Amino acid sequence: MLERYGKTYTRRLAVFAAACILCGTAAGCGQTEEEETMSEVIPVQVAQPEAGSLTLTNEFVETVSPEESVYVIPMVSAEVLSQNVSVGDVVSAGDELCQLDSEAAQLQLASAQAQYDSAVAGVDAAKLGYDMAQAQYEGTVAQLDAQLGGQKTLQLYQLQASVDTAESGIESIDEQRNALNSQITDAQNQRDQLLASHDQLLQEQTQLTEYITTLDALVDDANGKRQMFASVAQSDQEGDIDDAYKQAKEEAEASLDQIDEQLSQLENAYIQAVSGISSLSEGRKQLDDAWEEANNGLEQAQAYLNITKDQVYADTQKVVDANKEAAALSLDSAEASINSAQLGVEGAQIAVDSAEYQLAMYTLKAPIGGVIEAVNLKEHDFATPSTPAYVISNKDTMMVTFYVSEGIRNTLTVGQKVSVDRNGRLYDAAITEIGSMIDQNTGLFAVKACVSAPDESLLTGCSVKVAADTYSQGNVLLIPYDAVYYDDSQSYVYVAVNGVAERRDIETGIFDEQTITVLSGLTAEDQLITSWSANLREGASVSIQEPENAAEDAADSDE
Repeated sequence: MLERYGKTYTRRLAVFAAACILCGTAAGCGQTEEEETMSEVIPVQVAQPEAGSLTLTNEFVETVSPEESVYVIPMVSAEVLSQNVSVGDVVSAGDELCQLDSEAAQLQLASAQAQYDSAVAGVDAAKLGYDMAQAQYEGTVAQLDAQLGGQKTLQLYQLQASVDTAESGIESIDEQRNALNSQITDAQNQRDQLLASHDQLLQEQTQLTEYITTLDALVDDANGKRQMFASVAQSDQEGDIDDAYKQAKEEAEASLDQIDEQLSQLENAYIQAVSGISSLSEGRKQLDDAWEEANNGLEQAQAYLNITKDQVYADTQKVVDANKEAAALSLDSAEASINSAQLGVEGAQIAVDSAEYQLAMYTLKAPIGGVIEAVNLKEHDFATPSTPAYVISNKDTMMVTFYVSEGIRNTLTVGQKVSVDRNGRLYDAAITEIGSMIDQNTGLFAVKACVSAPDESLLTGCSVKVAADTYSQGNVLLIPYDAVYYDDSQSYVYVAVNGVAERRDIETGIFDEQTITVLSGLTAEDQLITSWSANLREGASVSIQEPENAAEDAADSDE
């Protein structure tokens, strides 16, 4: 910004000097010459504003350091027996740097290993004891189960057989009851049929008796006889009415005798049927009593079977389980011995690991791959934890830390590309970290950039220039910086409109040495006057020149 105002101040001095010359000329030549000068056509060069973007680049001078650099510090105090590296050597992670005297650590490891082997042997012995206890436990359990199972199986079998027998007897009685019920039903049906036949015969007997009585009542009534037996007399010419009467009565009496005989037979059959029904009913009662007795026996047998299953052997099972638990105590004890022995092994393993770790401290190894940049030990020196033995830097990736203001910090982003210049040699880099806290020494924010593909010329601590794009504006109009004028704080330009210079107030943005951005006040179609003339002003006549002739015309106009 100071540079921009410096350029403006220089240009204003030139304008002021030209104005002084013009004033002197006007004083010597008079008003007519001044009017001629003011009315002359000014040759100018024009250009149209270009749409685009402008990005500013800032430079920072800082030093380079490896992204990863470590100090190898001995963890024990001991004599250096061998030294394997020198400054400038390239090592890989895990390479041996030097060997310290580790005799005491080796003895400690051997003692820890012996204790571990003893603990392992104790575990093996405990496992053997456990296997023996397991076999004894399984034998005891099998014996108890066999004893309980055989007795239980036999008694339950007998009880179940009693239940099955009772159920079979009930089924047999049910079959007999069903058969007897069928016989009783048949006998009752037969009895009912006999009663129906008896009633019918009684009706026929009554009708015949009434018929005979009617015949007897008509014996003395000849007219009646004639009337009754007229048809008979007509059908049988050889007989007479008396014979017909006699024959009818005999037939009726014979039928009545037959009915009496049938009634007697039916009464005898009915008595037998009733007697049979009574006998069958008595047999059914006996079967009902037998079924009830058998069912009670079944319920008793089933109840005894259930009690035996649910209670008797449940109590017996508790006794057996108690004996099993007693037998399992020795097994638990053997298992506890294994656990205790395994804890001893774990403790011994920790001691071995600790001894191995202690022994490893007597061999210094490279924690990272890189270049040996410092060696502070030599053979037969006494290494101590108070002094770093080596400095190793991984130069595959170099880091530049530079410091910026808050305004510039806000324009940077992680991953943004920057350029690193070392004596004219350029390296590509990318921002990896942007500080969020002000550095107390500089009052600025620290920014770190990682250099890709560094080479041997990029040494640790060397000074470099970091160039980073900071402020940027896009989708704006770009014009030459020298085409802008200032009236106090108002920026403006001249544009050529129909051969006349017209002033345009504009709003400007960021700028560099050559270009400035225009935010408002101009369009891409405007003809911006880019050449300078002391006579250029609002309303002045202008003549647009080609670029190659513009410089000569402008010089003539200045003269």
